[in-house]
Amino acid sequence: MSPLNSDTVTVGKPEWKIILRLLSETDPELLGRLSRKMLNYLFRRKIVKISEIMEELLPRQADTVETGDMYGENQPAPRMDYKVLEEITTQVFRVAEEVLSPEEITMALHRWLRYEKIRFLSVTAGRRDVPLGQLREALDKYEMLPKRNKKMEARDRENIIVDLTRRIFTDDLNYINTIRKHVSISDFVSVINHTIGPYNGNGKVGGKAAGLFRAEKILNTYKKSHAVLRNLKVPKTWFISSDSVLEFISHNALEEMMAIKYARQEEIRQEYHLLEQVFKHSIMPYSVLAGLEHALDYFGTTPIVVRSSSLLEDSTGAAFAGKYKSLFVANQGSRQQRLDALVDAVLEIYASIFGPDPIEYRRERGLLDFNEEMGILIQEVVGSRIGKYYFPPFAGVAFSRNDYRWSPRIKSEDGIVRLVAGLGTRAVDRTGQDFPVLMSPGQPKLRINVTTEEIIRYAQKNMDVINLEKGCLETVGTENMITEYGAKIPCLPYLVSLYEEGGIQLSPGSMLNIQKKDTIVTFHNLLERSPVPLFFKTVLNILEDEIGLPVDIEFAYGRDIHTPYLLQCRPQSTGSSNVDTTIPTGISNDAIIFTANKYIMSGACHNIEYIVYVDGIEYDRVESREKLLEIGHIIGKLNQLLPQKKFILLGPGRWGSKGDIKLGVHVGYSDINNTAMLIEVAKMKKGQVPDLSFGTHFFQDLVEADIRYLPLYPDDNGVVFREEIFFNKKNQLSKLVPAAIGFEHVIKVVKVTDIQADSSLSVVLNGETDEAMAYLKQ
Repeated sequence: MSPLNSDTVTVGKPEWKIILRLLSETDPELLGRLSRKMLNYLFRRKIVKISEIMEELLPRQADTVETGDMYGENQPAPRMDYKVLEEITTQVFRVAEEVLSPEEITMALHRWLRYEKIRFLSVTAGRRDVPLGQLREALDKYEMLPKRNKKMEARDRENIIVDLTRRIFTDDLNYINTIRKHVSISDFVSVINHTIGPYNGNGKVGGKAAGLFRAEKILNTYKKSHAVLRNLKVPKTWFISSDSVLEFISHNALEEMMAIKYARQEEIRQEYHLLEQVFKHSIMPYSVLAGLEHALDYFGTTPIVVRSSSLLEDSTGAAFAGKYKSLFVANQGSRQQRLDALVDAVLEIYASIFGPDPIEYRRERGLLDFNEEMGILIQEVVGSRIGKYYFPPFAGVAFSRNDYRWSPRIKSEDGIVRLVAGLGTRAVDRTGQDFPVLMSPGQPKLRINVTTEEIIRYAQKNMDVINLEKGCLETVGTENMITEYGAKIPCLPYLVSLYEEGGIQLSPGSMLNIQKKDTIVTFHNLLERSPVPLFFKTVLNILEDEIGLPVDIEFAYGRDIHTPYLLQCRPQSTGSSNVDTTIPTGISNDAIIFTANKYIMSGACHNIEYIVYVDGIEYDRVESREKLLEIGHIIGKLNQLLPQKKFILLGPGRWGSKGDIKLGVHVGYSDINNTAMLIEVAKMKKGQVPDLSFGTHFFQDLVEADIRYLPLYPDDNGVVFREEIFFNKKNQLSKLVPAAIGFEHVIKVVKVTDIQADSSLSVVLNGETDEAMAYLKQ
């Protein structure tokens, strides 16, 4: 018997009874849902009577098979008679009438009926592969509802948030668990309305977009309690869904490209540049092209950066740092010119899916068979126009954990920041003869460079900017920029110091006539007299605590030191731990190959069979760029031929530099990923010390591939470097790579057993004592 047909329901009775009677006549299905909600409501109120009714009406399940009941725990429960189910519904409202006031029942029904008006969103979000267009329509419909009609129970809201997170961002449970308490449904509306993709598509926005969204929402939660966060912003952003690349490939009949990942590495390397041009000359599907036009209208003529955001990118253990591309677009000229430039950048990033480094990276991690889809972020470049240039005053990258500590007072949890003037490209890539300023947020006053000579030598000499007239990224001298624009450059007093009478005036104060003075980029005032160090310490601590992992972020600042922008956030790459790093004692001098005592990061390599040494003097004598590039290619071939993790690489300067390749061997990830260790040799007589590479994409390659890194200063006191071994022992190069016979004077490949019979090489690095030793072991 339905409670709605009871003779207790008469005219003049409470409103809730009228509602139920109406629903019994017009919408029995809705009535059933409301009855279940009331049942759950009474359970949560711990109403004993409702539990007793359930016990009485529901068939009992045996605790064990031995009880003799009709079925046990491994038998299906019998199906309840529908009349019994209906009786439970009747009893629910009778119990409610006994224990709740009429007003409470009526309010509960109104609340649940309001939810019915937004039930469409729960149904839509809960469909795992709901098309992008339908999801956008559902979210827009929700957003247009009056505020009072958006009210729902906390668990219903949380369920929708989790479903939306899965659909738009990721299925990763750690991600879902950390973000759901920091977001509202309206937060997803903004994302979906700035997402480009096929109407019927079901792609996501990718890993980089997911990481940025999570970090932004977490930090927004803390803005009220942390004043230093209150001006934190994220640049204007549009997204391209990950399945748009599949639409592009299908639209242009490029399906055969999907098989290139199974080719040999050398074939991939040879085919990639042609593939890139094929992509650039193909046609963008209209569904994506129309969305890009809307995005251009949104950005106006402000420069933009097009960033990769693949499904795998920025995930734990697979950050893909620097594997795919981020391309700056000046966004100048006619509307068609701006659209053509944007499309060209998107297509180049699509092509990078099939590049040799990303494919090798995926192969190593067992991800080759994963159908990699490429989402894309289109972001406004943070900065302002100064003359014909556009750039932020400063930018960089920050890490919550510092594995490179230049002082015993610095702890791992103090973190590290790489600061550069201008665009942050010079902080994440190894370019030119420049050095970022390293700062530990936990100990901002502890500097690496202290003396006047060191400060000048390792100061930033160039900065990356966007030339709006030429429409391209450009590197310009910092001194020239200050001379030309002076105090027009935002934050300048915080970026530079003055060089006068053989000394450095660390606090220039007034910028009056600064164009006529010698300036040096030191960031002294920024680190000593601004909230910037506190900002980074706060951000890194909060994100690591909330996400449960060390993190790294990319950032830029607006027109003042109080307007930081978050550009990216991902788990920080970490290498293997729990390795014994005790420096052995009692090793004979003849058995020691080299030692180091500066900038040591803990680790160890054992059972090394080969040493590959690039002679810095001979490398410096090579005049031809083609030959310098060939040296990098030979290293890549050795990387494939030598036994994995059984060889180490030693060579001059900055390996992996994207600037002047005279500064170090030009290699990519797939050229070094099998080595056990990379040692950068810095001879002081050259007046050049390798960039401390912590925080660059190149360094993250080393960490994720579990490659140990060591800067070696052979001219420092107490350092052993037996370089003569590499010249006196047989060079195996031409035997391994016959085509490299003309490079034997530059590249030495020495077998450890040729140094000492029946031996292998061990290298132990102890960061706590700042010591390292490579020694022969029988």
